[in-house]
Order: sequence, then structure tokens, then C-alpha cells
Amino acid sequence: MFEYLSQHPLAAVALTVLVILTIFMWIKAVSASRRHGKERDAEIARIEKEKALRAEFRHLDGTAFATDKDDYRLIIGMCAHVQMSIEKEPDINAAFESLSEVRRNVYCLGYVFEDSSKKLSEFFRSNGEPMLSAARSAVDSIIGGKFADLFDSEFVMLDENDETTSVDNAMLEEWDGEYARLMEAEGEAILTLAADYIRRNKAEFTG
Repeated sequence: MFEYLSQHPLAAVALTVLVILTIFMWIKAVSASRRHGKERDAEIARIEKEKALRAEFRHLDGTAFATDKDDYRLIIGMCAHVQMSIEKEPDINAAFESLSEVRRNVYCLGYVFEDSSKKLSEFFRSNGEPMLSAARSAVDSIIGGKFADLFDSEFVMLDENDETTSVDNAMLEEWDGEYARLMEAEGEAILTLAADYIRRNKAEFTG
């Protein structure tokens, strides 16, 4: 074989290229398999985490509202609690609208914090009405400050019913950056505002 290749340089080049391509494709296949495995493991972990959260907040007792409970977990857990109360309704929007103001606020805040973990704009791109307007009201009345200002700005820009404002991606990116910096600097205090609102209104969920 080596004698044949030495006498036919083009065949030798073709064989070399074939070997290189085979190795390249093998490396890509291994890499893709590992990536898919990691994605699968991450999805399984996410599902298990969500199941545990729903189990913890399905039936509430006094410990759910303890001041030493992590604020973020309380917010997301109470959002899941409300979600479980309406998710089997035939008209989810009607069920959402029928919630009391407190329960609706808590539900919205959970989605706001969870869906904006990477970018505030992701919350608006992931949800629609009546959630968005209800979330704006909850943020304005419970959180306020710079958080509410940024939320209101993105709400107006991304409101599909507002034909007077067009999407400015550069401005949106700037607001997302401001939001990320705000949460890095004041995130704990902001989450506490929402968690304390839940604790003050625990009778709404346990009464």
C-alpha cells in the first residue's frame, strides 16, 4: 500500500485528507455527544429542582414564610404555589384575572425575577398579556425605584399594543446592562422587598 501511495502522490494526498476529515468528524461527534449529555443532565436537574420546589410550597405552613428562608426561593416558591392553583383551569387567562390582587402580584413577581435572570428583556419576550400589565403594576407598587424605572421603560418599548414606540435594540441592550448592574449591586435588597410583601400578606395564602 505504501509503495502504491509513493507512486501515486494524488492518492496519498486524498487519503491524508480523508483521514484528517474522519478525525475531525469524530472529534465533532464526541464533542456534540458530551454537549448533549450536559444539556440533558442540566434539564433533568432543572426538572428535579422544580419538582422539589412545588412539593415544598404545595401545602403551606408557617415555616414557608420564616424570615430565615432564602428570599429568592420564597418568591419563586410562592409563584409556583399560585401557579398550581390555576394551571388546571380551562381558561388560564380568566383564572389569572380572577386571582386576588396579592396572589396576582406574587405570581407576577416570581416570573419577573425568574425570567429576567439573564436579561430583563427576556421577561417581556417570554410573556404576554395580561401578565405583562399586571407585572408592571406589581413592580411599580412593590419594588419601585430604579428597578421600576427600567421595567417601565422596557415595557413601553416592547408593548405590542403601543404603535407609537418602535424597538430600539441599542437602547434595549443599554437598559438590560443597567438592570444587570442594578441587580448585582442591589439585588438582595430588591428581592427582600418582594419577599417581605409576601410575608406581610401570608394570611392571603394560609387563611
